Amino acid sequence: MNEEIQSLKEHINEKFQNHAEIENLRHKHINELLEHYNKEIEGNEGTIQRVHARVDRIEQSIKTVKGFGTTIATLLTAAGAWFGMNNK
Repeated sequence: MNEEIQSLKEHINEKFQNHAEIENLRHKHINELLEHYNKEIEGNEGTIQRVHARVDRIEQSIKTVKGFGTTIATLLTAAGAWFGMNNK
């Protein structure tokens, strides 16, 4: 009976050690993934800044085109009204 208890204790200790090793490996892998992710972010910062600058330029171009469109529409309306008043 004493041998069985000793064997059971050894088995339990082995299981705890294996579990601890698995947890250490899991944490190590998570840390490696986080390091890789941080390196990717640092490497992509320049690209992200360029994309943001490009989007800002596109938005500014759209605003400019809209402004010209509004101006042209206003001028055409004024010209139409002027012609309408002069043809009477």
